[in-house]
Order: sequence, then C-alpha cells, then structure tokens
Amino acid sequence: MHTKKLTLGLLALTLSLASCGPGNPVPVTAPGNPTTFTATATNSTAVLLNWSAVPDASNFTLERKTNSGEYAMVAASVPGNTLSYSDTALTPSTAYTYRLKAVNSAGTSSGVERDVTTPAPGNPEFTLSAQPTALTVTAGRSGSAQIAVTRPANSEGSVTLSLEGASAGSGPSKIQGAFGGEAGTLLMLNVGAEVPVGPHTLTVRGKNGSIEKTVQITVNVERWAIVDDDDSSNNSNATNPAYVPDSVADKAIRAAMNAADRPFDVFVVPHGTGGYEPDIPDGPSATQLSKYSGVVYYSGSSFATAMTNDDLASMSTFVDAPGRKLILLSSAVLRNSVGGRNQLQVPDERFRPLLVARAGLAQTASGETITMPAYTLTGQANTVTQGLNVPVAARSFRSYMTPAAGTQTLFKENDQVIATGKATTGAGGSSKVIVAGFEINDVAQADANALLGRFLNF
Repeated sequence: MHTKKLTLGLLALTLSLASCGPGNPVPVTAPGNPTTFTATATNSTAVLLNWSAVPDASNFTLERKTNSGEYAMVAASVPGNTLSYSDTALTPSTAYTYRLKAVNSAGTSSGVERDVTTPAPGNPEFTLSAQPTALTVTAGRSGSAQIAVTRPANSEGSVTLSLEGASAGSGPSKIQGAFGGEAGTLLMLNVGAEVPVGPHTLTVRGKNGSIEKTVQITVNVERWAIVDDDDSSNNSNATNPAYVPDSVADKAIRAAMNAADRPFDVFVVPHGTGGYEPDIPDGPSATQLSKYSGVVYYSGSSFATAMTNDDLASMSTFVDAPGRKLILLSSAVLRNSVGGRNQLQVPDERFRPLLVARAGLAQTASGETITMPAYTLTGQANTVTQGLNVPVAARSFRSYMTPAAGTQTLFKENDQVIATGKATTGAGGSSKVIVAGFEINDVAQADANALLGRFLNF
C-alpha cells in the first residue's frame, strides 16, 4: 500500500515538473516594478506614459486618480511587451497621479506612481500656406513645395498633413506626394511618366483635432516634342531609328534642349518627293501632338517642304488645347506663307489659322533671296529676350513679320521684326506661340542654348 502511494506521488511530481519544462517556465515570484516610469502631458487633455521593460511580466495594470481620490482602472491588462500608453479625454488644468503595476501568474508588483498636471487649454488653430502655389514639372520627374504651418504662441495639438486630389496617388499616371524635412513640411512631388500634360490641382490638408485647413497647389506637367523638318539626311531615313541626327540644326536643337534640362521626344518628318503639296509627307498628327505640352518645330535651311496643310491644321489644334507652347523656328514657313515675296503682306489663306489667328501676326515677308550678310538679333526690353544679342551668320534668306496688337516683338534686326511671341492664344487663351524668322543652324551653339532657353521660359 505504501509503495503504491509513493509511486503515484512521484508520477504526479514528474508530470508537474514536465509542465514546467524549459519552453514554459513558470515564475516563482511576482515581478518587480519598472525602473523608469514617466508621465508627460502632451496637451491639455492627454498624457503620455512610458516605462521600462520588466523581466517575467506578462502584463501591466495602469490606474489613475485625481488629488486625494481613489485610484480608478485606466487599463486592466497592457501586454508585457508594450511600454507606453496614451491617456486621453482628460480635464485641463488638473493634477493626476498614475500607478503602474507589473503582473505575472505569481503575483503583482507593489506599483510605482507618477504625478502630472495637464495644462490650461491652448489654441488649436493654425494657418496653412504653400510656396510656390504653382510649379512646372516634367513628366517622370519631381518637384517640391514648402508648406508653412503657423501656430499661435499657446498652441495645442499637432497638425498632420495629407495630399489629396484626382491626380494624387502612386503609379505612372499619378502624382505621388511625400512630406519630409526637419519639420515634415517639405512636400516632394514625384510626377509619373504617364501623367497627362497640363495643370493638375492638388490639395494639401492640415488637420488638428476637429480643425482642418487646406491650401491648393497647381502642378503643371510638361512634356516636350521636337519636330525635325529640315529635310537633312536623317529625314530620308526617318523610319530607321539607328540613323542619327546629322545636320547642324538637328544637333543644335537637341543640344539646346539638353542644356535647358528639358527631356524630349523627336518626330522626324520624312523627306518629300516633289517638294510641294501634296507630295510632302505630313509631320505628327494632332492626336500625336496632344500628349505634349510643348513643341519645337524647325526647318533648318530647307524651305520647300516646310509644313503641309495637315501640319498647319495639326499645329492649330495643338495650340487650341489648354496651356500649350509652340516654338516655330522656321524662316521657310514665313517665306512660304507669302509665296516667297519680300514685301510685308497678310499670309496666304491656308497659313492664316496658325500664323494670324494663333501666332498673332498681321503680316509676313521673305527676305531678299540673295546672300544676306551676317547680322545680330537684338533682344527687346521688357520681354523674355531682354539683354540677349545673338550674332547670326550670313544666309541666303531670312524672314520677318509685323506683329498684331497683343503680340510681343522678341527680336529685331534694325527695324525688321525677326521673332515674336503671343502669350495668350488658343481656344482658351492659355497657350503661347513663338515665331522666329531665322534658322537655329545659323547661330553658335552657346547662343542657341541661350536663345532657346529664353523661348522655353516665355
């Protein structure tokens, strides 16, 4: 009988010890108190509590009392690996005492106390502003704006910022925003490569509790195209992507665009057979141009193939879209618009929708067909070309024009107007057109860079 009882006792003891194996140790003593415990009022109605880890603590209890009152439970079971707690909905200007205890299966610690007083109510108001409120960014690139959050001296709460808008988001067709910088108020805007050109309105929303403020930022997304219509060797091989630009104009335009840090696509207009309508191949269609915010067209030293009727219509349609910019570097287009005549007159009918209605020209003319001596383009005061003088090499012809009312003269050579700019044109009046009666291949590369840079910023 005694042997049987002893055997059962040993079995029970063995089972009990097995349940306390190395994987599941059972505490034999209650945990101690946290060595650090802080209570900080974050505003007039909230306190943040932080404490250090306690070995063998499975959870914590947090209590609170006011003045000499009794403790009331705030959190009955805070997980043992959680070391902070935010107590909210408190009363302003009130003294509180918090008591924190560590708990395990063997018992509860004696507890540690901290006192804290919530401050008087502050002012949660704020103002929101952005600088700049409008910026231009090339598709596939990024820009930034500084968001200013102004608070009163007795401010309360924190302002959180977010970005909203139909174009806001992630992906190639969206504008992604991220707030950074030391104060978290530098807004970085990454424009996806497939974001449509034109203005995109974004809203920055600031929120502090129930108070919300907004400020709008307009991101003008641009994408540039070059229309190469100078009838050089690469135009004869326009379908061969390996055939590199070869003419002076080809290289000058591309180098100037790179110098201005404007990424671009290129449309190479195929070489014509007969030289005149309808034998001249068309350039890019209106549909192809619609994805671009800006177009630089040039014809180099060639004049016979410059712009078909379809090209003129496509360019007019392009300008009619909102916020577009056309830079027409072509003495040939102006020359052809008056049949090569060297007296100022209204352009022929087929050229009028583009040159008169949209470019704002009253008259055009071709220069003398004999070789012209070198001359200097003089930038005009109070325009984008102010202070810029560009030497032009001798050439067989150049064209000039008379601007209509509302069209700026950008360059002159003596009394002749060689380049103009119309700043409010197109169907909605938000597009811009520059027309130049000289060829880019007749100026030095440094001057081409400076000149095109001014035109891009018109």
